[in-house]
Amino acid sequence: MIKTTFAGIIALLFLVACSEKKEGPTPISRASITGTISAEAIDKFSGKNAFTHVEALTAFGPRPIGSEAYQLSLQYLETELANLGWKTKRQNFNGITPIGPQKFTNLLARYSPESEPDWNSSTPFLLCSHLDTKLYAEFEFLGVNDSGSSTGVLVEMARVLSDKNEGAKNVELVFFDGEEAILKNINQKDGLYGSRYYASQLDKRSVKPQIGIVLDIVGDPKIPLLIGGDTHQKLKTHTQSAASKLSLQNWVKLHPMTIIDDHVPLMNRANLPVLHLIGNFSEATYWHKKSDTLDKITFGALKNTGKLTLQVLHQLTK
Repeated sequence: MIKTTFAGIIALLFLVACSEKKEGPTPISRASITGTISAEAIDKFSGKNAFTHVEALTAFGPRPIGSEAYQLSLQYLETELANLGWKTKRQNFNGITPIGPQKFTNLLARYSPESEPDWNSSTPFLLCSHLDTKLYAEFEFLGVNDSGSSTGVLVEMARVLSDKNEGAKNVELVFFDGEEAILKNINQKDGLYGSRYYASQLDKRSVKPQIGIVLDIVGDPKIPLLIGGDTHQKLKTHTQSAASKLSLQNWVKLHPMTIIDDHVPLMNRANLPVLHLIGNFSEATYWHKKSDTLDKITFGALKNTGKLTLQVLHQLTK
């Protein structure tokens, strides 16, 4: 994973026939919010529970694309989510990488205890993390904070949201494969494989989501949690308000620049307003190193991330 700045250019082309009735672009149908995520739900988030999920994933070992540990991680998530009333779907696809064609798998989850959800439609909100760890031949990279922490937060969010059905049907959980580059840094052809594919498939849905939220590197209280510079202004405002409400304003900071991560395809390909929350990896001396281990994350930081995300969702649904 590389985190750099870049400039995106979007062109809008309108075809106008002077002698005929003007035809505008086909309106995009967005999913409607059904039920609120209550303020009471926020305090139900357990940092200890989230840590337990990270610990379980870490026990499988490194989980780069195509690894046995990645498959075991998928099975673990499917089991845990099923026990909470969430239906899951594997999104399998092939990707061309610098080391040749590879098979990837994203995991999608919806709260639907009684029946199979309509995967051809959408929920209002996408809540996303990447599941894979970076591929290293020279050492074992467990990726506890990157990306175990955000994945553990999503599973605990599933528990909180499904408890008394706290607006759970407003959310689709997405665990991306292939966020990490095969080579050293993410570029246009390497990295973000899962989110690129997922964003391309959103085009096929009859109803589109309203907002995407992407979490990454969220378990270390010693490094600031950044609001990415390309986060939609409305979501920046909501997140700053939420941080203030939870007395987290000294930990949650605005970042002036774009940080390349899984939100970029959602924003550029799927034209989705996004909230990007990521720990300041530039201050994490263990980032992409063997020392990204369980001692780098805490119950407290995981809890604060979960509560912050729930507070934002509460504000968006009330």
